[in-house]
Amino acid sequence: MNPGNPESPRLFEKSIWLRGITIFVLVALALVIRFYDLDDLPLDFHSTRQMHSALMARGMYYQTRADIPEWQKAEAYRQWKAEGLIEPPIMESLAAFGYQLAGTDDLRIPRVLSILFWMLGALPLYRLARGLIDHNGAVFALAFYLIQPYGAQASRAFQPDPLMVSSILWAVWAAWRWSLRPGWKWALIAGLLAGLAVLVKSVAAFFVAGAWIGLLLSTWGLKRTLKDASFWVAVILAALPFGAFTFYGLKISGEMVGQFSLRFFPNLWIDPVWYLRWNGEISSVVGFEWFLASLVGIFLMRKSTGRWMMLGLFAGYLVFSFALPYHAMTHDYYQEPLIPLVALGAGAVIAALIAKLDGPRWLYSFAILGVLVYWVGIKAWDVRVTLKRNDYRGEPVLWQNLGEKLGHDSHVLAITQDYGYRLEYWGWLTPQNWMNSGDFMVRELAGQQFDRTKMFKEQVEGKDYFLVTAFSEFDSQGEFKKMMTDGFPILEETGDYIIFDLRHPLPAAAAGESQ
Repeated sequence: MNPGNPESPRLFEKSIWLRGITIFVLVALALVIRFYDLDDLPLDFHSTRQMHSALMARGMYYQTRADIPEWQKAEAYRQWKAEGLIEPPIMESLAAFGYQLAGTDDLRIPRVLSILFWMLGALPLYRLARGLIDHNGAVFALAFYLIQPYGAQASRAFQPDPLMVSSILWAVWAAWRWSLRPGWKWALIAGLLAGLAVLVKSVAAFFVAGAWIGLLLSTWGLKRTLKDASFWVAVILAALPFGAFTFYGLKISGEMVGQFSLRFFPNLWIDPVWYLRWNGEISSVVGFEWFLASLVGIFLMRKSTGRWMMLGLFAGYLVFSFALPYHAMTHDYYQEPLIPLVALGAGAVIAALIAKLDGPRWLYSFAILGVLVYWVGIKAWDVRVTLKRNDYRGEPVLWQNLGEKLGHDSHVLAITQDYGYRLEYWGWLTPQNWMNSGDFMVRELAGQQFDRTKMFKEQVEGKDYFLVTAFSEFDSQGEFKKMMTDGFPILEETGDYIIFDLRHPLPAAAAGESQ
C-alpha cells in the first residue's frame, strides 16, 4: 500500500477539519515556544555569532540618531565596520530599520524577525511535503520543522541562518513547481528565489544546486536542460546577486578579504575523529535516528522526480560538509538546513507506516494522534526547559562596570567570552583578544606555526590591562597563564573577572626583558 492511496487511513488525508485544526495548533504552539523568554539577551545560542550581528545593527542604527553622544556614535560605527562582511548584512539592516521604528536598539526585534522568517518557511515545506508524500506525511513533516527543539531555539537567533533556511525552502519549492510546469514564469521565480537564498548565505548554493540538478535532470534530462534558454536565465538570476556582492566585498570595499581563508581542510577527510564529530553535530541538531530514517524516506516519495530532488538535496548537504569540514564538526548551526530535509524524509517514513496499518481506522487514528500529541508536547516542554535554564539579563551590568573601571580609551588584551563582544557592546571598550584554543587549533590545521612567547611579548606591549573572564580558557592555556602570572601583578580579582596590570611588570619579568 503506497502513501496517499485511497486505502490510506483517514486521519489527515481525508479529514480537512482535523488537518486544519492540527496545523493551527502546531503553528500556535511553535510561536508560543519561540516567544517564551523573548526578552532574554542573545547569549543563549552561539552568542559570538549573535553579538557580531548585534554590533553591526547598532552601528547602523546609531548613525541615524542625532541624540547619541558623538563618541558613542563614532565608536558604534567603528565597531560595525571592524566586523567586516561575512555575508550581506540583510538581517542587520532589517534589525536597524526595526530599531528606527521602535526608537531604540531593542534586541527583541531581530529575534522576532528570525522567528517570523523561520515560520514563513513552514508554508513551502508543507506544500512540498503534500506534493511529495501526502497530507499525513505533510503534517508530521510540519510538526518536526516547527517543534523540533534545536530548530525552535536556533530560529530565535540573530543570525542569517533562519532566513537562509526559509529562503532555501522557498527556492526548492519554486524549483519543484518549475519542474511540474516548465516555462518562463516558474524559471524566473525559481531563479530569483534561488538568488535570494544564496545571497542571504552562500552555503545555500549547495542545497539549491542539489535540488535543481535532481529535478531538472530527472524531468528534462541533461541535453534538454542545457539547451533550454530559461534554464540559463534562471542560473544567471541565481548567481548574479551573490556574485555582485562578492565582487563588491573583494574588489571595491575590501571588507571580504580574508573571509574565505581557514575554511577548507581536506586533511580532515582521512581523520576518523572528524566523522565521529560530524555525526555528533548531526545528532545534536536533528537526532541521528531521524537522520537515518529520512534517508530511507527518500525512496518512499510518491514521485520519481521527488526522489531525485531529495537525493540532490542530501547530495548537496554531503558536498557542503566535505567542502567545509571544520565547520561541519564544530558549528552545529551549519547543520540547520538538515532540519527541513529530515522533516521531509521522516514525514515520508511516517506516512508509509500509517498506510501499512491494519485494523479499525478510528482506533489507529486515535493512536497516531496520541503519539503525535505526546511527541509535540514533550519536545515543546524541552524547549521551554532549555530557554528557562539560563537567564542573561544581568550580564550588561558586569560589562558596563568593567568598561567604566578599565576606561573606554584603555588598551586592553583579553580572554573573554565571545571574543570580547560583550565588553564591546555593553562596556563600550574594544579589547584585543588573545586567541583561544580553538583559534590555535584551526590555524595549526592550516599549517601555521606559532612562537607563543614571542607572540605574548608582542601583544602585551603597549597594553594597559589584561582582562580574564573566560576562566576555563585561561586555565587551559597553561604556558600563557604562567607567563602572565609570572610577569604581571593582579590589579583586581573577583568571581567574575581578573584584571592584570600590564603597565607595571613584576621585577623579574622587567629584568628579563632588559637582558
